[in-house]
Amino acid sequence: TLKGRIYVLRDERPQVTLNLHFQLVCCNWLAQNMLARRASKIDCSTLFIPIFVLGIFWLQVLAETPPRPKRCGEFCSFEHIEGYVGPLDTTKNLQDALNRLSYKREIVVAHHAQLDFVYQMVHRWQRFGYGHVLMVFPDHVLCHRLEGAFTKLGCGWYEDHNDMAWIVNQGGGCKGCTDKWLIHYTGARAVRMGYNVLVADADTMPLYDFYGMIHSPPYNNVTLFNQREGNFNVNGGMYYIQNAARDGPVAYVLYDHILKNVRWFEDVTALRRGIGLRGDDSSTGINDGFLCNDQFSLSDSVHGAITGRPQVFECVFWFHPRRPDWEKLHLTMYSKTGPEGGEGFGPYSTITVPVPEPLRRGAGGALQGQMVTAQLRIPHARGEWPSERGGYPFSLQLGPLAKHVMEIFREAGGDAAPFPDPWDTASAAAADAVPPEKFAYFPPWIANTHSLGPENNGNDGWYNDHLTGEVPAAISHLHAGLTSGDFTKIVHFAVEVPYGWDFDVALRVAPQTAPYLGTEVHGRVPPLLAIAPGVMHRGLTQGDFAAMMEGLMRLALVLNRAVVWPWVPCEAPFLRKAGATYDPVVSGHKIPWSDYIDTTAAIPNGPETISLKDGLRCLVASVDKLSCVRGGTRPGAPASAPRGLLPHEFDHWLATARKADTTHVDLDPTPKNTLQDILQRLGGSTAAGPPYPGAPLPPLELIPTDLSLLGTDPSLFSPMMPVMWLRGPVVVPKLPSPEHDRLYDKIKSMCCVLHEKPSRECIDRPPGAQMVPS
Repeated sequence: TLKGRIYVLRDERPQVTLNLHFQLVCCNWLAQNMLARRASKIDCSTLFIPIFVLGIFWLQVLAETPPRPKRCGEFCSFEHIEGYVGPLDTTKNLQDALNRLSYKREIVVAHHAQLDFVYQMVHRWQRFGYGHVLMVFPDHVLCHRLEGAFTKLGCGWYEDHNDMAWIVNQGGGCKGCTDKWLIHYTGARAVRMGYNVLVADADTMPLYDFYGMIHSPPYNNVTLFNQREGNFNVNGGMYYIQNAARDGPVAYVLYDHILKNVRWFEDVTALRRGIGLRGDDSSTGINDGFLCNDQFSLSDSVHGAITGRPQVFECVFWFHPRRPDWEKLHLTMYSKTGPEGGEGFGPYSTITVPVPEPLRRGAGGALQGQMVTAQLRIPHARGEWPSERGGYPFSLQLGPLAKHVMEIFREAGGDAAPFPDPWDTASAAAADAVPPEKFAYFPPWIANTHSLGPENNGNDGWYNDHLTGEVPAAISHLHAGLTSGDFTKIVHFAVEVPYGWDFDVALRVAPQTAPYLGTEVHGRVPPLLAIAPGVMHRGLTQGDFAAMMEGLMRLALVLNRAVVWPWVPCEAPFLRKAGATYDPVVSGHKIPWSDYIDTTAAIPNGPETISLKDGLRCLVASVDKLSCVRGGTRPGAPASAPRGLLPHEFDHWLATARKADTTHVDLDPTPKNTLQDILQRLGGSTAAGPPYPGAPLPPLELIPTDLSLLGTDPSLFSPMMPVMWLRGPVVVPKLPSPEHDRLYDKIKSMCCVLHEKPSRECIDRPPGAQMVPS
C-alpha cells in the first residue's frame, strides 16, 4: 500500500523503459556538471538544479508507477507448478496433468475456441500469479501453437474422438458446444478425483485474492458457488467447487450434467415423446445428436439437487410445443415451494454475511451484504415421472458412449461409492443417505460481471483500481452489460481494463502477424492516415465528429491508406449522459464514469497514472464494427483487407514502430508527413487559421486539383511514410471515380461511426451482413 491505496501487480516494462531513459538523461547531466566542477572549481551550488531535476524524476516515478504487491495471497502458484501439455482422455492422463498443474489441490479449467482469447487469458491469470490454469481443447493444435509463447503452460486435449464423439462430433445444433462441454466434462472429472475446481470462461480475470476470500468463513461453508444468470439459472462460465465429497451432491450434479446429455446424444426419442412429440419429430429443434445448452443443462442439474427431484425444464424450454404452459407449471412449482416460497423465491435462503474489507467496493461500500444459498441433495424421482413434467426422458438402454462416461467417473472416484441412479426406485434410500452440501450464488464482491451488481465495474471505471485504491471483486467476468459492437469483449478488455489485452503477448504467439482486428487476416499494417494529437477537442459535437470521420474515411480512399480511428476527449458534449448535471470540463473527471458519461456510446480509457487531472479519453463505441476495420480502402479490395485501426491498436503499433525504427522514418507529425504541409508545398489548397486564438481549426476542403496533386507525389506512397497525419479536419466533396463513390457508400452504410446519429439497425447489424465485396 502507498498512502492508504491498494495497487495491483502489472507489467511495467514500457513505463520503466521510458523512466530509465529520463533517468539516464538526468544522470548524464549530473555527471557532466560534476566533471565541470572539478575542471573549473565552480561552486557546488551549481549542482542544485540537476539534483533537483533528478529528485523530481523519482517523485514522478513514485506518483506514476506506485508499488503494486501481488494479490494472489497464499495461492501465488505460478512459481510452484511445472506445467502440462498433453492428452486428458484417461484418468491417468488427467491425474498427470493435475499433479503438474494443481496447487494445494486447486485447479482452474478454462477454454475458448479462438486462439487470441486463449493466450490473453493465460497471460492475465499468470501475470496475476495464478499458474494452475488448464486450457482444454478437442485436439492438440492450439496447445502446440501456444507452447513457445509461455515458459509454463497448462494445456490439454482429447485424442480419442470415438469416446468423445458426443462433444467433438456435435451435429445437433448446440451453439458453442465443443469447447464448452470439454471444460464441464474435465472439471467434473477433477471434482470426482477430489480437487477443488474453478470452471471459468476466457473472458474472466482475477483482481484480488480469490482463494483467500473463498476459503474464509462464511464462504468456506459453501461447496458449490455459481454465478447467477437471469432468474434462478446459473452461469456455465463461472462456477467453483471446494471440499466436495467425491460421492456427494455436488459431484453428482456435475456428473448428471454430463451423463444426461451423452444419453440424449445417443438417443433423444424419449425426450421428444416426453414433451408430446413423436419419437422421430425434430421440428421444434430437438435434433438427432441433441445436446442441451450447457448453461440450461447445468441449471437443471443444480435445480434438481435443490428441489430433490430430477429436472429437464430448462433443457427443453425452447423446444417445447406448448412453451407458456410448460414455463408456468415449472416456475410456479419452483418459486412457490421451500423456505421462501411465500415470497416467490422458492427453496432458497437469503443470509446476511460480512463483506471482506478489501472487496467492499463490490458491495457498494457496505460492511455486510446478502448471499443467496440452498441445500443440495442427490435428487431422486422415487418412481414418479409425471408426463406434465416430461416423463421418463431417456432410452431404457445405455449406449456405448454413456457406458464409457460412467466408467470414467467410476474410475475417477477411486474408493468412493457409485452415485445412486435417481431413476431407479431401489436407490432412493441410498440417495437420501448422502449428506447434503451447500450451494450459493456468488456474491458480486467475490465474482461479478462487467456491469451488473451494486457497482458497475466497467461502466463506472472501477477496474482502474490504481485511481481509486479499491477493487470491485475478487474475480470479474466480462460477459454482460458491454457496449454493442462486433468485437465488444476484445475492445472492452483492451480499452477499459488496465493491461487486460496485451498485444505483445500476441506477437510472442504469432511474431509475423500484426495483432489487430483489421490486420489479423492479412498480417500486416498498411500505410495509415491519422489525425494529429489535439485535433479531437473537448468541444466536439456529434455532427462535428461525424463530419471529421467522414472526411478522414473519404481521404483514405483517395490515398489508399487505412484510417486510424481517433480517441475522443470524454468531455465532448455528445458523449455526455442525458440529463447529467456534472460537467467534467469544469470539475474534472471522476469515478463512477457512468454518472455523467454515456457508457453505451463510449468506452473510457483510464490513464496509467494515478490522476485524472490530465483528462480522460474515450473510444466511440460505434466504431466497433467489422466494416470500420476490414474491407480495404480501394475498389475491388478483398473483404478481409485492412481498413482501419482502433486508437489503442494504433498506440501499440506506433510504440512498437518507434522501438524498431532503424531507418529514421518520420512516425510523429512533421512537415514531411502532414497533409496540410504537403499540399502547401505542392501548391494546393491551404487551411485557414483558427477564427480566434485557441479555437479549433476549420476544415480544409480538398478540391479535385488537390487530389490530383497528391496523386503525383511519390513520397506519399513510399514506405518511408508509413503514417500520414492530418493537422486539422478535411472535407472531400468529390471522390476520384464512381467506383470510389460506390465503395464509400457501402462503407458508410455499415461503419456506424460515419453516421451523425448511428441507428440501432446499423449498430446491431451482424458481421455476416457486412461482408460485401468492395
